Amino acid sequence: MNRSWSLKDLRDYINREHNKDQSLLDRVSSIDRGIDIFRYHFSTARDSLTDFFDPDEKAHKQHFERVLGVSEDQEEFQIAKIANEANTIAAIYTVRSVFDLFSQLVRGLLLEEKLREDVCNIYRVRDHLEEGGLRTAIEHLLESEGFRYINAFVNVTKHRSLVKYGSWIDFVNDKAGVKFSAFEYRNELFPELWSGEILEKILTTKNEIVTAGIALNHRLLPQQA
Repeated sequence: MNRSWSLKDLRDYINREHNKDQSLLDRVSSIDRGIDIFRYHFSTARDSLTDFFDPDEKAHKQHFERVLGVSEDQEEFQIAKIANEANTIAAIYTVRSVFDLFSQLVRGLLLEEKLREDVCNIYRVRDHLEEGGLRTAIEHLLESEGFRYINAFVNVTKHRSLVKYGSWIDFVNDKAGVKFSAFEYRNELFPELWSGEILEKILTTKNEIVTAGIALNHRLLPQQA
């Protein structure tokens, strides 16, 4: 099975089968651009702290000084922390927006007579789809730990408060870095995560959206599956 999502094939299908419907083409372009924006925020967050923490390095004196706010490079470290936090949050929000764009794309291509645009979301798209590879891919996405974390994170930071973030020394595991704190959403407790852990989680979830996109192409273009 082809593991890349051909947006070109999808655009060609829309041009051919949907009379070049501009709203559908715009959604494909928005998903394409959203994935590019995600890559920018992801790589910026990932690389922002490389001069200050090595995930394979044991905690040492300079790490402890940075956590206390007394290191010689404290100003540079604070700027790097802001870059890490801001771009991690932006990457999370971008992935969440791609969920919504993908939902509207599927609705426009397959469910226009069954689901109104103003009430469309990824859950309702799943519920209206017939059994098959596309529904299975969306169900897998919705059940994933990464999707539940991203969905909860966005709702908490939009409507309640920012998830706490800061420098940490883990004396038990002899590790230093930055973490997003644990938080609760709808009676579910989401754990604290090191920066690298949360980036890995959101990258995996972005890739699951791509997998659902591949399933959409296979549904529309079975001869290319």
